Amino acid sequence: MFINFYRIIVVVFLIINCVSCTPSFRNEMNTIIHELNTKPKILWKAGLNFYPSFLKNVSRLMGVLPLNKLQTQDILLTKKLSVAREPLPNSYDVTLKWPECKSVISIRDQSNCGSCWALSTASAFGDRLCIASNRTINKVLSGEYINSCCNGKCGDGCDGGYPEKAWKFIQKNGLCTGGEYGSNEGCQPYSIAPCPGTKYCSKKDNEATPQCYKDQCTNNNYELSLQSDLYYTTKVYSVKPKMEVIMNEIIKNGPVVAAMKIYEDFLYYKSGIYEYTTGSLQGDHAIKLLGWGEDDGVHYWLCANTWGTTWGMNGFFKIRRGINECGIETRITGGLPKL
Repeated sequence: MFINFYRIIVVVFLIINCVSCTPSFRNEMNTIIHELNTKPKILWKAGLNFYPSFLKNVSRLMGVLPLNKLQTQDILLTKKLSVAREPLPNSYDVTLKWPECKSVISIRDQSNCGSCWALSTASAFGDRLCIASNRTINKVLSGEYINSCCNGKCGDGCDGGYPEKAWKFIQKNGLCTGGEYGSNEGCQPYSIAPCPGTKYCSKKDNEATPQCYKDQCTNNNYELSLQSDLYYTTKVYSVKPKMEVIMNEIIKNGPVVAAMKIYEDFLYYKSGIYEYTTGSLQGDHAIKLLGWGEDDGVHYWLCANTWGTTWGMNGFFKIRRGINECGIETRITGGLPKL
């Protein structure tokens, strides 16, 4: 009920805010949405997800740095191929299989900070920790901690980073708990206000990377010390870019992090099975891949984005599966929790 009320407030604010847009830019957005929704045989629907002024510079949403810039020692080894003992189901959804896991059902909001690489990794690791412990360890883990304290080692914080290095950071340094902005949940909650949630975020090209607190919780109400609140991985790896292998990895160990190419039309995604239709390349982006299915003969992946619950299908989206749509099957990473 709260989410629905929040969505109504945001939609009203989007409409009001759009009045201040230049007529040409407003017409351009409406033209894009109309063309997408009237295009023959398109598998998805488009709509307005962000403040129009925010869409003038979306580089802040693309936070994955190129794989070819990663040093050899930081490239994750590909996990050995594991064969499923039983046939893989036609559909699978981690949110339905493990709905009690807080991390599984939560949607992150990176705001105007290129922290998708950190948030998606923290989210996937939180899912895997809950699943591996059979819900005994049921926490939302802190993307803030990775983004701020691995800044310089994993990349450049709000200016982008590497999911591969984020997994290695967790393996070496551990990861503390931390919920969304204003949640007062965990040791280090996210400190940047959501977009679209305030006018403030649309006025800055990119938020500064928050200060690192390596030895203390930023939530004064949290009962544990940071050192006693850390969770680790025992193994980190990349997953072979093959559909059945990725599916088997998800069903066996939980969601994975995927890096994908983002084109202009994806910013307007509202529902359905996304496939690239129109627009220029905007950059690379990290998302969480958590299931799959089939609609009218079209195979899809089910994913969680880090652009808040007002984007897409309450923060989730579907994308074509098995054809490496937007490179989503090329750069898959994961890690095994230490229990």
